[in-house]
Amino acid sequence: MKLTSEICIVCETKRGEGIYVYNNLICYECERNLVNTETNDPKYIHYLKQLRKLEVSYF
Repeated sequence: MKLTSEICIVCETKRGEGIYVYNNLICYECERNLVNTETNDPKYIHYLKQLRKLEVSYF
């Protein structure tokens, strides 16, 4: 968890805290929504599209 304000990869708003996946911020609110969204919910597709933006770096 970093303390600087960065943009959440899911909601695209400036957030101060959250979790980092491959150096990309997911704010706590979006994390909670991701975990609790059922696969038949229309928001699920939106979350998948947003997560595809993750920048994966192995180095």
